[in-house]
Amino acid sequence: MALRYLIIGFVWLTFLGCLEEKDIDCSLVLCAAGDSINLELISEGQNVIANGTYTLENIEVTGATTEQLQIKVFPITHGATIGYLEISSFDWRAGTYMYTVFLGNDFEIDLSVTFKATNYPCCGDRLEIRELSSRNALVEYRENSGFFTVILN
Repeated sequence: MALRYLIIGFVWLTFLGCLEEKDIDCSLVLCAAGDSINLELISEGQNVIANGTYTLENIEVTGATTEQLQIKVFPITHGATIGYLEISSFDWRAGTYMYTVFLGNDFEIDLSVTFKATNYPCCGDRLEIRELSSRNALVEYRENSGFFTVILN
């Protein structure tokens, strides 16, 4: 009989111990500052941001909605990629947005981006890009990079 109580007690203590382990330590988690669309633009095998063909002065992004967009160009970066266009907005919510990226008078890229809301234990609600596609350009996602490569025709 005592053995039965000992086993039940052991199982109960193990269960309580598992409950306590669900507390997540967020002290070492670095949360992203903001959500953005990061595009590497390739034409004829060349990154047209990195080689200076297109700069912030000759790039325009318009959308079907009225949220204010922040557009940045990073011609030289160290790390994940070299030369990219960053599009962001503090007004984005979960859902689908349509944009057109104009590269001078040479290229017009239609983009459809779908965001989903996440609830990370340490960083709270965030937006992640669930899908990014184009009707007139090939879009490839580089796994675990946060960058989309757009092949211009």
